[in-house]
Amino acid sequence: MKRCEVSGKGMTFGHQVSHSHRATNRVWKPNLQPVVITVNGKSLKVKVCTKVLKTLKSANEVETMQILKANENNLSPRIQKFLSK
Repeated sequence: MKRCEVSGKGMTFGHQVSHSHRATNRVWKPNLQPVVITVNGKSLKVKVCTKVLKTLKSANEVETMQILKANENNLSPRIQKFLSK
């Protein structure tokens, strides 16, 4: 399932409502982009949503670490393992 590895944002579900008001199921997927993050000289390729990408793009290495610590409970196990090394 598509999920942002930093923020934890995933797919949302709802109904597509036609002109005659018939509701059919549909899915909204997050806009995930691959990006390489560098922390303490180590690099890791992750998939993040565009909102997190915008934040990370303007951040330096110290701010990147602060962003990851702020989202600590939403991080993927792969990033948690990367940060603990």
